[in-house]
Amino acid sequence: MTTRREPLVIRLLPRATARRREREGLALALGFGLLALAVDQACERFKRSGRKHAEALSDGGAHIATALACAIPAAPFVPNKGRFLAIAVVSAVAIDLDHVVAARSTSLIPCMTMPHRPASHSVLTVSAVTYAAERLWPGTQAGLAITVGLGSHLLRDLATGGAPLFLPRRIVAVQRPPVASMMFGLGFFGRWYARRLLDPTRRSRSNPAVLAPEALVVGTRAVRALREQRPVLSARRVA
Repeated sequence: MTTRREPLVIRLLPRATARRREREGLALALGFGLLALAVDQACERFKRSGRKHAEALSDGGAHIATALACAIPAAPFVPNKGRFLAIAVVSAVAIDLDHVVAARSTSLIPCMTMPHRPASHSVLTVSAVTYAAERLWPGTQAGLAITVGLGSHLLRDLATGGAPLFLPRRIVAVQRPPVASMMFGLGFFGRWYARRLLDPTRRSRSNPAVLAPEALVVGTRAVRALREQRPVLSARRVA
């Protein structure tokens, strides 16, 4: 039995309506940004007073608000806005499951009292998960949502103790003002990327940048194959 795939229908809004919704989206993103800042300050107060459970809940809330603030600017330019925002939020929260694996415990206190964040809190994780999402669900903008969600999480972690951003044993920590600028840049990047590079009318891989990792892998394998063949060719010439 075969299922018939319905064609993707794109309904264009009048230009004035589209611009009004874009402005509303930017205002909503600013609101979530201010909410994230307020919840982050509350999290710091809970941390200083030793209220671990309240700290954990506020930390998760701050990550959710930050992810929404960074993802909402791109939402007007994707077909399914709710799905896009949901993926960004889930990505921003799900990455902390690696604390359970690293601490070997599901209890709150062991997970929150680790000396540093796990090695999976890195740029490599963002790249790998984004690439896998683009291959598994092409043309759905899931890759961009995951990039924004995970990226917002890592940026906030830089300002709250640091994270092994590039190397497992090297913690990168940044003060809050520069991180806020980076988050603004992440939101601007998501908006620009969704508006300029993504094509919602195509179900195939419409993201041109996702082909770069494939080209890198293929090129690396080709270079490795050439290097492996050189000793064989040299041995044949000597023989």
